[in-house]
Amino acid sequence: MSFLLLMCMIGLVSWATSRLLRREICLRAAMRFGAGGAFLFTGVDHFLNDEIRYLPMMPAFFGDWALPLIWLTGAAELLGAAGLLLPVAFYRRLGLPDLRYWAGVGLGLMLSLVVVANVNVAVTGSGVEGLPFGQWYYWVRPLLQPLIILWVFYAAGVIPVRGRVGIAS
Repeated sequence: MSFLLLMCMIGLVSWATSRLLRREICLRAAMRFGAGGAFLFTGVDHFLNDEIRYLPMMPAFFGDWALPLIWLTGAAELLGAAGLLLPVAFYRRLGLPDLRYWAGVGLGLMLSLVVVANVNVAVTGSGVEGLPFGQWYYWVRPLLQPLIILWVFYAAGVIPVRGRVGIAS
């Protein structure tokens, strides 16, 4: 839920800033900035608080793989954020296709896999450092994961609008 709130806040600030600067952006672009900014924040946080915040969330069956998986998901979040936030002109200059679509697909896949850690926190009754909410919060978190995935898919153009897949803005 805190991630969803972060995406909403960043998206709203992006939209409001664009209105103030008279460079209006569409809802999809504001949502893309919200998702990209949130993943940038949490991707960095995976490296800064790997053992404090994220390692306790990992199920015991990951064993020695838990910390490398935390770093892998942090790197995936950073790459996904870059994929969402870089403008189409950047990709064109490098001779690459618009990678925002594939960033959304990759982030959606990653989000569907990390739900294991969120469920583990709820089932074990443990908490997450820096998220001092009641136990109810940890049961609600996994239920919000599909909403976050849909947000990312829409923002990245994976979910088409008017029959189009991908976005150009």
